[in-house]
Amino acid sequence: MATDICVWVGGRIRKLRLKRGWTQQILADHAELAREHISAIETGRAEPGLRALERIADALEISLKELIGR
Repeated sequence: MATDICVWVGGRIRKLRLKRGWTQQILADHAELAREHISAIETGRAEPGLRALERIADALEISLKELIGR
């Protein structure tokens, strides 16, 4: 079951990815994660670990604080 924070973070990742014009595959390649994992995170079906969030933030060239900050 997805928690509200997982859904929120996933939506934020999706928004930032689309702002760059990237597909899930492009983000996955840059973050060295599976596309399926990116999809699960974006839809709130997976709880991303700290390392995954760090990789995604690095790929998007933003800080972890910017990624998960409200």
